Amino acid sequence: MTEVRQPANLAAKLLLVILAAAVPSVAQLRVGENTSMNLNGNVSFGYNGDYSNLTSSDHSMDPSANADLSGYYYAPGFVSFDVQPFFNESLTNSQYQSIFRSSGVNGTASIFSGSNFPGTVSYSRIYNDQGGLSIPGVGNYTTRGDSGNLAVGWGVNLPDLPKVSFQFLDGSNNNSVFGANAPSTFHTDTLGTNVSDTWNGFNLNGGYEYSRVHAVTPEFLVGESPTTSTTSSNSFNVGAGHALPLRGSANVAFNRAMVNSEDSGTSFNGTIDTLTSGAAFQPVRNLDTGVNLQYTNDLSGMLYQSYIVAGAVIPASSLSYATNALDLNAHANYALPKLHLTLIGTADRRDQTVLGSQLSSDTLNEMVTYGNDFLGGFINATSGVTETSVNVSTGSSFLGFFDSVSYQRQFAGWNVTGSFNYTRDTQTVLIGYTTSGQGYSFGLGRKLSSYSFVSLNAVASKSTFNNVAGSGNNTQSYSASWSLKRCSFSGSYGKADGTSILTPTGLSPVTTPTAGSPLAVIFGGKSYSFGASLVPRHGLVLSGTYSKTTSNTAAESAGTSSQNSTAQLNTMLQYKVRQLWITGGYLKLQQGFSITGQPAASYSSFYMGITRWFKFF
Repeated sequence: MTEVRQPANLAAKLLLVILAAAVPSVAQLRVGENTSMNLNGNVSFGYNGDYSNLTSSDHSMDPSANADLSGYYYAPGFVSFDVQPFFNESLTNSQYQSIFRSSGVNGTASIFSGSNFPGTVSYSRIYNDQGGLSIPGVGNYTTRGDSGNLAVGWGVNLPDLPKVSFQFLDGSNNNSVFGANAPSTFHTDTLGTNVSDTWNGFNLNGGYEYSRVHAVTPEFLVGESPTTSTTSSNSFNVGAGHALPLRGSANVAFNRAMVNSEDSGTSFNGTIDTLTSGAAFQPVRNLDTGVNLQYTNDLSGMLYQSYIVAGAVIPASSLSYATNALDLNAHANYALPKLHLTLIGTADRRDQTVLGSQLSSDTLNEMVTYGNDFLGGFINATSGVTETSVNVSTGSSFLGFFDSVSYQRQFAGWNVTGSFNYTRDTQTVLIGYTTSGQGYSFGLGRKLSSYSFVSLNAVASKSTFNNVAGSGNNTQSYSASWSLKRCSFSGSYGKADGTSILTPTGLSPVTTPTAGSPLAVIFGGKSYSFGASLVPRHGLVLSGTYSKTTSNTAAESAGTSSQNSTAQLNTMLQYKVRQLWITGGYLKLQQGFSITGQPAASYSSFYMGITRWFKFF
């Protein structure tokens, strides 16, 4: 009798399971009479090799797996769930887009979704997660870390009673930028509730939200030590709305936010009150009119609040001075359908107090829009003028202009689209500051055959604060792609420069005049990428991408700068035989930051393995 030798280790056993022939499985598992579940997933086994100039090489024979468990208890509207665990997954053999072997779980559950008490719960926990520290218009720098999020929502929707909802969120992210000694942590907690009701024709609503953000901002962009900031906010809001004659409506809302922000020994404590109200009417056909009012007792706090919530470090000096603002706006729109025109007029009155100085402005906007068939295509055009009078000690006035046009049509089989916009001397939210800018987009595409398509696209924009030197932001991007039945090609190029605000998740474009302040980070860079895929035969896919980004960042306050670069090459092979996938891939990443004083980090990895799909039940 021939002796049957048993596998000597777990790896060999896993390989035998993966290579086993497909066996029909139960379509759905029922536990008792009330629970129904479906489970499918992939089990893989292969060889990994890692090389880096930062650490020694690493070689392993590793299993990996992912699964999707979904189902419900009693009925889909009672309790339903979807859980997706994964283990030891990487870019070269999975969909998780991580160059590191990552493990974790994502899960969601709906509870009582068909009742008056609907609830949702979601949870995720990922170890060795890959992310990106983004620079606007340039690209992402690779980060490595761990992340976790828990979100809970619940509602109470009883008949004839106010509707109530509750929300809770706990999220954290700990990571470091690959190639730089720049650890970054970000943790946020949010708890809130909202109430809404209808009473005697009034739509009433109110709510409360508590949020806390703790962040450690990396130093490699600003040339200083990592900065720790903690911001908490308690926010209350109430609102009401009611219908009015002449097909009108009115609304009023009040919000109070009590903000506490601390960073590096400085702190800000403030209460931001905001009152808004408005009314709208349609007295005759094609005519819409309305008026809106907004008042805030802390204009600077309101402007910076979005940055604070995102984790930006706001110096106390930027928030400690007294400001308030009153804005009254009226508008009227009249449509002329036979002429394809809409006439729009607005009047705006602003009063602001900054450090005891009274500032005011009056602005009139006149605008016309046109949309109609044109030369076999369709055109949309807008043109307008603004007249602004500003009282800043001596007083001044100026004209502003804004124009935009877009056009699309089919021409000889090509789909052509294009747009252009231009603005000059348009007032920002702050009196005494104006913005100018321009931008364009262009697209060209054609279906060459049943399996072939080609496209070209270009987008560019430029904006600046006229009153702030060096505050401009410029972006340009160009892309092209060509797909055939068995292959495809793509490429892109982009460049950008301007000013930004540093947050734990990257640089955020400046939308208010803060250039020249301790917040501003100047950035500039270029990036390009290429990609191709080939399907030489059914089930066999070969693909590869290459991208490179070079940029520079500088902090105005610190007087430091950094030259940064990232290059990444990724290739992949996939071959499917029935329910078996043979996979292989190679990835090379190089990333460096001159301010660290260290050579660019280099990381390479390759993988060869076999993946088997299973439907367990």
